[in-house]
Amino acid sequence: VMVAQAMLPAPGLVTPQPAPPPPAEPRDDAVDNVIVTAPRLRPEKALDNFIIAHARQASPIAGKIARWKDGICPLTVGLSPQLNQYVNQRIIRVAMTAGAPLAQAEPCRPNLLVLATAEPQALLDEMRAKRPGLLGFHYRPRAEKLATMRLPVQAWYGTATEDFRGRLYPDSPRMALGFDGTYALPTGGLLPDGMSVTGNRTGDGLRSNFTSAIIIVDSTRIAGQQIGPLSDYIAMLALSQGQYYDVCQDIPSITNLMAPGCGPEMKPAALTDIDVTYLRGLYRMSA
Repeated sequence: VMVAQAMLPAPGLVTPQPAPPPPAEPRDDAVDNVIVTAPRLRPEKALDNFIIAHARQASPIAGKIARWKDGICPLTVGLSPQLNQYVNQRIIRVAMTAGAPLAQAEPCRPNLLVLATAEPQALLDEMRAKRPGLLGFHYRPRAEKLATMRLPVQAWYGTATEDFRGRLYPDSPRMALGFDGTYALPTGGLLPDGMSVTGNRTGDGLRSNFTSAIIIVDSTRIAGQQIGPLSDYIAMLALSQGQYYDVCQDIPSITNLMAPGCGPEMKPAALTDIDVTYLRGLYRMSA
């Protein structure tokens, strides 16, 4: 919490403008279960496109799909206390269903922040100026473009490469892991000195791990959204690094929730079995 407060640009900046209340309060049992909607349309090519769209965002150093290895500890701020808690619990429930690790310490140190604010660009400008490491691996000339809020809900990820012997190397070499990182230019794609690999062409022994995630919610652009679908959308962003959330997929998926040009039949009210199966595959496959 202290880290989140230190990162905010000015007092009150992250407090969203009053938004219309959700049509109905979330049911108590909605937090205890992951509701899965079974889509009717399953063309093989559309499924392939969905997987490719979510798997091609590989880490710049290892070229691997990133996932959480350390237990996630979500923290949501900027909504009402009840809705903050609901989003946190929804992320945890989806993580449990997918097989993603959860932090065991109580209280845990947040490494996954969901920030709702009426001024997201001001928050990103502050991050770019004072904590650019939170934007993830990037070259300095790309910082301004990267720190631009384009969507109602958007995510940035810190990653590290784990070598064959289990040692972690931040993908921005001098950037410490987690939210306390500083920033330096990357190594141009070269593996850091001392990194151990297997030497096997079919498997180099490297893994890409999330070290932090920042999900910013523009509270001025989510009016009318129900908290259930919105929470599932955030959970999908929290657990996987997809990059086509602004493109309508050809199959019903929670990732279509805010994509322009998407018909209602492609915007389910909850995670679909395709979404859940992708997340399970991500966290159960071998490195």
